[in-house]
Amino acid sequence: MKKFKKYLSYILLICCILIGWGFKQAYTADPIKADHIMQVVSADMKHERTISWQLRDYRLPSYLEIRKKGDSESQLKTALGEEISTSQGNQRRIYTVRLKNLEAGSEYEYRIRVEEWQSTWRSFYTEAEAVNGASFKAMIFGDSQSINYDVWGQTAEKAWQANQDTAFFINIGDLVDNGQKDHEWQAWFRNAAELLEAIPFSPVMGNHEVYGLNATFTQPQTYLALFAVPGNGPDDLKRHAYSYDYGDIHFVVLNTQQGELRKWNPNLLADQKKWLAQDLAQTHKKWKVVLMHRGVWTNGQLNEIGRVFSPVFDDYQVDLVFSGHTHIYARTAPLKKSTVDSSGTVYITTGRSGTKAYPNTQAQLVDQVFFNPVDMPNYIVLEGTRDSLQIKAYKQDQTMIDQIEIKK
Repeated sequence: MKKFKKYLSYILLICCILIGWGFKQAYTADPIKADHIMQVVSADMKHERTISWQLRDYRLPSYLEIRKKGDSESQLKTALGEEISTSQGNQRRIYTVRLKNLEAGSEYEYRIRVEEWQSTWRSFYTEAEAVNGASFKAMIFGDSQSINYDVWGQTAEKAWQANQDTAFFINIGDLVDNGQKDHEWQAWFRNAAELLEAIPFSPVMGNHEVYGLNATFTQPQTYLALFAVPGNGPDDLKRHAYSYDYGDIHFVVLNTQQGELRKWNPNLLADQKKWLAQDLAQTHKKWKVVLMHRGVWTNGQLNEIGRVFSPVFDDYQVDLVFSGHTHIYARTAPLKKSTVDSSGTVYITTGRSGTKAYPNTQAQLVDQVFFNPVDMPNYIVLEGTRDSLQIKAYKQDQTMIDQIEIKK
C-alpha cells in the first residue's frame, strides 16, 4: 500500500509538471511566430494591398514574401514595424507592408517570414477593372464590443459562410469595449482571423477605442497603431479619417468622437468637415457612402455631429451613411435638409455584432424601419453596382431583418 501511495505521488507530481508546462506553452507564445495576420483596405484596391501582422518579440526584423498565383519566383518585402502600447506592458510590434503596382483582377499569394520561421501561403484577389458595372459585396458589422468575443466570432463566421464572394468588410466602431485592454484586442483578432486573412478590413474608430484603463478618455494610440489604413485624411488626423474606392463607390470614414477627444483635437469635427468637402468634390464615383460611429440624429433632431456633417452630405449628394453606437438597426427614408427627399441621404444604424444589447432603446421619429437585435447579433450586406445599391440586414441565424435598393 505504501509503495502504491509512493508511485501515485510520483504520478501526480509528473502530471502537475506536464500540466504546468502545458499552461506555459499556452500563454508563452513563440516570440518569432507572427500572428493576427490581416489585410487592410487601401485607397486603390485594384493595384494596392496593405498586409499587417504582429510579433511578440519586437526586436526581430520581419518580411513579406509575395508572388502572383502560379509564379515560381517571389519577391521579399521588408516590413515596417510600429510598437503597440498595451495595458499589460507587453512588448509587441505590428509589422506592415504596403504593396503597390499590383495587377487588377489578379490572384496573389503571400506569406510572412521571421528568421527561420515562415507562415503558410495565403492568397488574395485585387479588384478587377469594372466591366459593365460589375457588382461586388461588402459586409458591415455593428459594434462588436463584448464580454465574450466568441459571440463576435460567431457573427463574423456565419456572415462569411453565407457570403464567400464578399470583397471586404467593415466594422463601424467600438470594436472592443476598452481600447487600451490588450486581452480584448487579442480576443477580437482571434475571432476575426479567418476574415482578416481572406479579405481586406475597413475599421471605423468608436468611442470605446478612446477609453482609458482608469475610466478616463485617452488618445487612441493602440487603435491607430493596429490599423494601417490609407493616410489620405486630414493633416492632423491621419488614420482617424480616410477614404477609398471600390467598384463605383467612394467610401469615406469619419471620426465622431468629438466629446472624448476634445482635449487633444478641439477642432475634430470642423477639420474633418473641410477635408470631407474636398474629398467628396474630387471623387468621380457615382455612389458616395460615409462610415461613422455616432449617428447624426438624437431624438429625431440633428445633433452636433449632424449639424456639422449633414449639410456636406446634402451638398455633395451622399447616398448612404452607416453608423453604429446605439446597438440597434434602423433606417430612414432619403433625407435632405432633415426632410424626406428622394434625392437625399439614407441613414442606416447598423446594430450589433457582439454581446452588448440595449433592450429599452426605442425608434426615433426619423426611423422608417426599426429593429432592436436583443435576441441575437446581426450584420449587413451592401452590394454595389453601377445602377443600384442593395442593402440587406440579417440576424446571425440568417433571418432577414430589412432590405432596400437605391437606384439612380
